[in-house]
Amino acid sequence: MLIRLSPKVRRKWQHNKSLIILLIITSFLIATKFIHQSLQKQPRPENPPYSDQDFYSDTDGPFFRGCTDVIDYLNDPSYVKMDATFIMLTKNEELNDVLKTIESIETHFNQWFKYPYVFLNNVPFTEDFQFAIMSMTDADVQFGTIDEIDWEFPEEVRDSPLFKSTMDDQSDRGVMYGSMESYHKMCRFYSGLFYKHPLMRKHKWYWRLEPDVEFFCDITYDPFFEMAKSGKKYGFTVLIPEMYWTVPNLFRFTKSFVKDLNLKVGTLWQLFVRNYHITDTHDDDELSRWSNNAADLEYEISANIAIDYTLNEDPNNEEGIQHLVAKAKSKIPLVEDKFDDQEYNLCHFWSNFEIARLDVFDNEIYNAYFQYLEEAGGFWAERWGDAPVHSLGLALTLNLEDIHYFRDVGYRHSILHHCPRNFELLDVTEPEYRAMQPKYERKGMKYDKGFSDGIGCRCDCPKNKIDVEDTSYPCMDVWLELLYNEDNSKNFRDGEFVPHFDSKEMREGIEKDFRERQAQ
Repeated sequence: MLIRLSPKVRRKWQHNKSLIILLIITSFLIATKFIHQSLQKQPRPENPPYSDQDFYSDTDGPFFRGCTDVIDYLNDPSYVKMDATFIMLTKNEELNDVLKTIESIETHFNQWFKYPYVFLNNVPFTEDFQFAIMSMTDADVQFGTIDEIDWEFPEEVRDSPLFKSTMDDQSDRGVMYGSMESYHKMCRFYSGLFYKHPLMRKHKWYWRLEPDVEFFCDITYDPFFEMAKSGKKYGFTVLIPEMYWTVPNLFRFTKSFVKDLNLKVGTLWQLFVRNYHITDTHDDDELSRWSNNAADLEYEISANIAIDYTLNEDPNNEEGIQHLVAKAKSKIPLVEDKFDDQEYNLCHFWSNFEIARLDVFDNEIYNAYFQYLEEAGGFWAERWGDAPVHSLGLALTLNLEDIHYFRDVGYRHSILHHCPRNFELLDVTEPEYRAMQPKYERKGMKYDKGFSDGIGCRCDCPKNKIDVEDTSYPCMDVWLELLYNEDNSKNFRDGEFVPHFDSKEMREGIEKDFRERQAQ
């Protein structure tokens, strides 16, 4: 079962290879500029920036506000170091960027907690690479190679003419990284194979790192331990929308998988799916087809009442005649990517940062889901990223209360950054910074201003930068709505959305008003 894309564009440029190369470069630059501009949009003027607000509910909130005394924390008899590791997929030539990440995470966290590292590559790491990494940390470091079976696409796929042509097609259409075979392989590996590597199977928890990452705040508690203690299974720090043309068919196959297995998805499903099943139409299929939102529903019921009145009681009723003519000229509103009254809203956890239990992926349902997507061919015929795959896959089994937003973790990768406001109470002394080695000493370090509703610990945020919280508000809106909804069962129950309206009740009220108007 393969996703087959139209070869129209390929045929158009096939005779001119130089033009294809120019088009690829131009498309890449345009896509890069578009993404940068879209992520730097100003916050909505009618609302205060999310980065200036405090988030806390019974569903999720920060484990700590501000700094803890890390030495006291480590010596607390109730504290238990978890079976966890960092993981990074990288290449030998990325050494400088890897060292930048290791220096940052060691300075802000791991100098105290000494969690091990796992580095993976599709070719062996050089001795120079390994020596440089081990010189940066006192923690255990392991280097692994990815088996060709896991890294490469199946041989029958690689050898097919369709494989290369779809890569070229994605470039022609300006799909970000669409022509980079290595990027497709990386997304596929992180989507369903990284947690099966022998070096990863030794652990129960992981924290994903990338080359060229910066952390802006100190993390003076153990996120693995706090997640385990509070029953959390997956943690994120960036929630953003995906680019549509990287995943045009991902949700279609996800819904097909859910339907084939008759799954009852978790309540996390609500974060990523737009619901069109807004009303109980009592098997009125026509009303369902014409109504995608509350405004549609009210209009259609009003129109049907007026039309019925004209056909059965008063053939000269002007309102009914107008609705009848309008209905005859109208087309059923089509939502192209709606499947079973649901649509993917493109939101996803940015998987460049993840802290999670491995078994949120290494389980029967998620493994079957990955295999289903593998057979669909979307990791190469389209550019399915591991972030949307992880997010939809997690929503198959997890509930909202299983998720933790590490809002207190200041983080940057690529052009995106998140950095919280520092916490400060005037009558509480801030725990002092404790360097475990001379190389971690800080002299003259100035941190950002603290706030009583802040959560960060010794944050030094980038200046004149817009926080990703304030540019991804379509997704943040959904997260916060779910976070503060005290009874999600009113909207979502047993793996299904609960209709907000009852068409019979609405019709009774609308028809009463209609007949009162006619009687005047």
